[in-house]
Amino acid sequence: MKKMKTIKRLSLLLLAVLLLITTLVSCSGGLDTRIKDGEKSEEYFARILKLDATAREKFVAASRGYNMYLSWFKDAEVDPGMGVSVNMTIAREALAAVRPEGEAAAAFDLQLNALTGELVVETVHWLTLNDEQWTAKKAQEGWSQDPACYFADLLRGNADAKAKFETAKAFAEANVINPEKDSHIATFSTLEGYEIAVSVKAAREALKELRPNEKKYASDAATFDKWSSELTAEQIRDIAGRTRDEADLSGASFPGIILVWIGKFLQVITNITAGNYVLALFFFALIVEILMLPLGIKQQKNSQKQARMRPKEMAIRKKYAGRNDQKSIQAMQQEIQRLYQEEGFNPMSGCLPLLIQLPIVLVLYNIVVDPIRYVFGKAQALSSVLTSFFSTARAAGGLGESISSSRGTIELLSKLSEDKVESLRKFAYFSNADACANELGGVDGLNFNFLGLDTGATPDIKQISWLWLIPVLTFVIYFFSMKLNRKFSYQPATMTDQQMGCSNNMMDITMPLMSVYITFIVPGALGIYWMVKSILSTLKQFIIHKTMPLPQCTEEDIKAAERELKGKKPPKTAAGTRTTGDGRVIRSLHHIDDEDDLPPRGSLPTAKRGEETEEKPEAPAKKTDPNAPVLKEDRKNDSDKK
Repeated sequence: MKKMKTIKRLSLLLLAVLLLITTLVSCSGGLDTRIKDGEKSEEYFARILKLDATAREKFVAASRGYNMYLSWFKDAEVDPGMGVSVNMTIAREALAAVRPEGEAAAAFDLQLNALTGELVVETVHWLTLNDEQWTAKKAQEGWSQDPACYFADLLRGNADAKAKFETAKAFAEANVINPEKDSHIATFSTLEGYEIAVSVKAAREALKELRPNEKKYASDAATFDKWSSELTAEQIRDIAGRTRDEADLSGASFPGIILVWIGKFLQVITNITAGNYVLALFFFALIVEILMLPLGIKQQKNSQKQARMRPKEMAIRKKYAGRNDQKSIQAMQQEIQRLYQEEGFNPMSGCLPLLIQLPIVLVLYNIVVDPIRYVFGKAQALSSVLTSFFSTARAAGGLGESISSSRGTIELLSKLSEDKVESLRKFAYFSNADACANELGGVDGLNFNFLGLDTGATPDIKQISWLWLIPVLTFVIYFFSMKLNRKFSYQPATMTDQQMGCSNNMMDITMPLMSVYITFIVPGALGIYWMVKSILSTLKQFIIHKTMPLPQCTEEDIKAAERELKGKKPPKTAAGTRTTGDGRVIRSLHHIDDEDDLPPRGSLPTAKRGEETEEKPEAPAKKTDPNAPVLKEDRKNDSDKK
């Protein structure tokens, strides 16, 4: 009872500590966006943008002329390789043709002098609306207060000016917009008369999400507001350039170089299978199981040795059955340990093969799941570059594609193509994006199609597809492989049959369900690899079990072990003879008359349960030799007989 109370108190104390830690974390204020001493506005904004992927994405999009905060903005319609640029000369000439007269001219001139590339882009958007949509827009209150709507209304009344103004908006390749490696500010040196249409509104909106906590850091919040309100298009381009990273394209070091060499072996197998990665994984798993066969044999030998000791171990446990006090349990464990020592068996020796196999399996998993790094021997940073490139919004220069699995590069490789590699050269997130694209040359040759399934994709749990066959088959295979492996391997006598059955039933359901969950979050090729590996592992265990069977433990073996533990030996009988329950020898039909020599049935004492009567052998009769001299004692005995 005291132990139970102690456990409850410790549990409550642990729960209280966890709640306290959770509270402290939730009250920590999230990201630390305070301003450091001596930090300039461009340096500060670039640093905090790297703390939040979403804010950075929208800020970089703003630096390329896109406003992702607009209700009418559609990221899917953006060309990720192109940024918005504006010819300000053409825009001003088109607006000059619709300049009003009279008092309205002064207000028009003020708006024209404040014209920016961002304003031109927004005006072009309102010009693309049809008449019905534009009428609905003008019906909204305060529409004329927006300079873009004001200019659009004037231009829509002049078809020539409208057509000319629309040509002011153009697109430039992102590699022209992107700054050079040692420069932060992007320029249009090759596009005379054009400038980047930076969306200052969108940039300020993105930064607003990272504003310091005003209650805790009032001075930092005030400085933040001041710097944000003074941002210019040139500063925004500068900040976007500072947020760029440089991918480390250096080769693998030790021990990664060893994994690369193992991956090269997988690459050879892939070449033999004509680039089919799933077939290559099948042969790779087969070769791995063959190489790991000695460890399986070693483990089976340990199991055989432990199985031979099972009768004695069961006898010891039977001796202490029903005694659950601490002293009896310790005594039982000491006897079992003494038995192991006498037999020269180390219980941990059976775990050694498993401990050796576990890191091997983990290493092989990393090789299989990341072919870019290990099969093709490319830099580790390329995985991060590709993941960022695929998942970043198109307006920010990425592909805007969802990546179902963040584990490895199988799904990335299945989606990679030459066109996408070329688009990577213009990705604004990395200063050496062009070098990254060069590194990826030749890595898109793998084929992930297997029986009509795109195994490079990840099964979608929300939408039924043929890829669901992989999780379903995984459950079936894991369920039966666990039962078969348990049948072929040694099961320790540590629990009762009822406890063991309950535990096994739980494992038979939970482990396959866990594998189903995993196959829903990894590419299909990896799920097929696990299925094949499970089948081959079970087949290997079956072969070992048939060639090296485990000794069976019978009730007679346990009784013999009990007698041995009590220090009593079984009665000695000639080899091959059979005895009755009371110890009499059963003779064959050829000696049926010899039954007369046996004592009457039941005359021998019946052994009590768990004991055997030990018969003393009769002294052998003395053999007389007719030629031997007669002794005095013999003469005396003969005379007495007479």
